[in-house]
Amino acid sequence: MDERPDLSRRRVLAGAASGAALLTVGNALPASANAAPPPAHGLPKENWRIDTHAHYYPDEYYAYLDRVGRLAGTVSVVGPWSVDAHLAFMDQYHIQASVLSFGDPQVALGTVADRRAVARLSNDYGHELVRTRGDRFGIFAVTPMPDVEGAVSEVDRALDDLRLDGICLLTNYQGSYLGDPAFKPLYQVLDDHGAYVFVHPTGPAVNPAPGLQYGPNIPSQNFVFEYTWDSTRTITSLIYNGVIRDYPAIRWHFVHCGGTLPFLAYRLATLHAFYTPFNDVLPEGPLTYISRLYFDDAQAFTSAQLEPLKSLVPADHIMFGSDWPPVHNLFAADNAQKMPFLEGKLPLPAAADPEPPVDDVYTPHERIALERTNALAQLPRLRARVPQLKPR
Repeated sequence: MDERPDLSRRRVLAGAASGAALLTVGNALPASANAAPPPAHGLPKENWRIDTHAHYYPDEYYAYLDRVGRLAGTVSVVGPWSVDAHLAFMDQYHIQASVLSFGDPQVALGTVADRRAVARLSNDYGHELVRTRGDRFGIFAVTPMPDVEGAVSEVDRALDDLRLDGICLLTNYQGSYLGDPAFKPLYQVLDDHGAYVFVHPTGPAVNPAPGLQYGPNIPSQNFVFEYTWDSTRTITSLIYNGVIRDYPAIRWHFVHCGGTLPFLAYRLATLHAFYTPFNDVLPEGPLTYISRLYFDDAQAFTSAQLEPLKSLVPADHIMFGSDWPPVHNLFAADNAQKMPFLEGKLPLPAAADPEPPVDDVYTPHERIALERTNALAQLPRLRARVPQLKPR
């Protein structure tokens, strides 16, 4: 099958203001498969990390955000995005490949027709980026959810025709969490594909604390705590509605070390002791299903976050995530000046280390698994595209 889009599709993509420059970066992809990790006596010196949580913003997506009234807020946090800027960040931190996805709000706002069109164009862009720079990038395709019919169609196209690396979803859609039975047709097609599904948080449909302020001029915003809580909400929704049990071929990936889940998992399990409805719907309890999930450590790479998660899931279910570029200030050269209270726990640009506190939890050999091989084991198309590490 020819993976290249037809000429008219390429013209549509290239017609965006900066699209042509972005789509022609790089040469043909290397065909080599990925080799075993280097020995454990130290970390590789070249680009070697695999980033499973990074975002991209093609021009068509910026135009969509403008139509739904979200452009100004996004640009104020992210700034202008480009392939070259992303590659520069990756090179600075020895990241060999980044798997790109859309965060909140993905394409969940606006009309059905607009969302379907934006999802299609965005995935076409992602396909072309992978075709030209698949040695450095992977893509989790976006869907027009909560349009289930459109999402099913786009999943088939993205995974079969475009051969992207997985699918991205949000934690809820207008208050419907991922365990909602209305989403079963989507889960059937994802299960049929054995799909890898990256779930990014959004806020709840209704602000649970409308009066919460962080000082007189700082209103509470979803990304402060609601993102982490919403990941926990949707994980429990998937478990207690039987989705993880009934669609076992789907591999679910949650961000930020699972939000509040590691802290609350045992509390959730012990509720079965006195809340009998839990036993009626899930007599085996939730822990076995939690252990099947995958996670990244974006903004969650200290022992306080990693150790609880390690107690719940196998070691090879945790991966590196940067969350770049929304958190670009975290990785900047002046990060310690902005956050002196975090000295010693911040990324070190000069040392090319995006998460130094990981050394408190992992040996070098374990860290190579966390930051490289765990991801490649779950993303075989990416593994086939990236070059082997050089023998040491």
